Amino acid sequence: MSKQEMEQLVAEYGDDLYRFCIHLTGNPDLADDLYQDTFVKMVQMRHRLERSGNVKSYLMGVAVNLWRNNIRKENGRMRIAPQADFEVSEGQAADETQEPLNKVLKEERNRALSQAVGMLPENLRMVVLLHYSAECSARDISKILHIPRGTVLSRLSVARKRLKERLEEMEYAERDS
Repeated sequence: MSKQEMEQLVAEYGDDLYRFCIHLTGNPDLADDLYQDTFVKMVQMRHRLERSGNVKSYLMGVAVNLWRNNIRKENGRMRIAPQADFEVSEGQAADETQEPLNKVLKEERNRALSQAVGMLPENLRMVVLLHYSAECSARDISKILHIPRGTVLSRLSVARKRLKERLEEMEYAERDS
């Protein structure tokens, strides 16, 4: 793969991949690492890229697999030597044209939604992130995760239901406090 071809892939798919990495990791530093690792892996596996047909799906699949491997490694390390949890908040881009109250409300809704998505089991969270963050179709998600399309649709349905319930619980708890 030439430098020019690589630059073209980064220009065409880089923003989508980075947004997906941010949503997947919930941490800009981890997202940076995952983003870079995904492109490194893509260069190593370029022969598969040429056969895959859908470059975006291929990149998202590589990112998902790398992330899963990182989680497995981290879980193994945590069993050996547990560490304290540190909460990392995801920064929101400021939109200076909005009224301050609207901006605060939007940020609060985004925070609540991110928190609710983060509480989903991994199999549901992965499908939601691929569908909404990476804008992948059910067919593409089924290829990325190596599961039937019907399973993707079912998981999306279950995830939407759980997110709705969780957001309603959070809203109800806010009103009571």
